[in-house]
Amino acid sequence: MSNYMYQHTRIPSFLPMPRFLISMHVSNTAKLLYSLMLGRAQLSQSNAWVDGNGRVYFVYTIQQMAEDMEKSATTIKDAMKELVAAHLLEKVPQGRGRPNRLYILFPEEKVCRKSDVGNSTEVGWKTGSNPVGNLSPNKYINNKTNNSLRDYDYEEEESF
Repeated sequence: MSNYMYQHTRIPSFLPMPRFLISMHVSNTAKLLYSLMLGRAQLSQSNAWVDGNGRVYFVYTIQQMAEDMEKSATTIKDAMKELVAAHLLEKVPQGRGRPNRLYILFPEEKVCRKSDVGNSTEVGWKTGSNPVGNLSPNKYINNKTNNSLRDYDYEEEESF
């Protein structure tokens, strides 16, 4: 059964979810994974896990992430690729058999501003070129067979 929140209710533990993450073009799995990683990075920050450049790093294995999020390892790897592509995560290999060092990255200030993000003023369907890229070609193979073989000879009384 759920309980209401009152003025003196203690809030249960929660994940940090930065506002800029809401407007980022990554999957919800990647957003949740980023929040988990940010919590892990905060723990590393409090334990002074810093590299030679003073940057906070953390170690979080794919198996542990998959277990914590109740997702498959493949889903976690895909979400991590999204975060790396969005410049929100950096992975530094530590050698064979050792987990990667992970670094949480924050977008530049201009990416975080709400004025850059907004609804389009256009109404209706957008026409023009496809913004996603070129479409894959049709796999139709033109048979260069002689279609004259399809000429059927039959008499008036014969049926097909």
